[in-house]
Amino acid sequence: MITEEALKILEKEAMENPHSVFAQHRLAIAYFNLGKFQEAKEAFKKVLKLDPFHFEAMVNLGILLAQEGDLEEAKKAFTFTLKYYPKSLEAWNNLGLIEFELGNLDEAEKCYKKALEIDETFAEAWINLSTVLIEKELFEEAISALEKAKTYAPEAGIIYNNLAVAYYYLKDKESAIKNLNLAKEKGYPVSPEFERMVNENL
Repeated sequence: MITEEALKILEKEAMENPHSVFAQHRLAIAYFNLGKFQEAKEAFKKVLKLDPFHFEAMVNLGILLAQEGDLEEAKKAFTFTLKYYPKSLEAWNNLGLIEFELGNLDEAEKCYKKALEIDETFAEAWINLSTVLIEKELFEEAISALEKAKTYAPEAGIIYNNLAVAYYYLKDKESAIKNLNLAKEKGYPVSPEFERMVNENL
């Protein structure tokens, strides 16, 4: 984790080298990692003024815009990245998140599948795909996606939580409870309301 002292050094370096993409980007990443998101956003914009095709800066700017709720601008950032760097896993995954938030489930599904075509081991995309499939009531497909995710990230509690949700809607109480318990064992903050529904409604 970067310290405030190290941050001051990076700020000084960026100030002394205003045309250095490397210096500006290092500062932007430091702000981002410290949770100084407004400063990070401005720093990533500086990077992109110097190098409009700096795709890492574009993706991170898109993430920050999405965090602020500016989904359309975030979408533009990820779409621009993918136009020139179509194998960016982060861009496809984050574009999928944006499309999901905008209610475009088919587009979100396509984005996650694009990411998985590039790297089948990208567990986060399998998890996000399962969320879309559950929303589309394709519960068995969601379970298949989550089983894939489990192969690559067996300690991720969200996988077992999502499995519990899918099994709940398939009215498989035993599997739902089993996976809820696994989610809790992995440290996932299971919804007490959902746990009550599983125990009382099935």
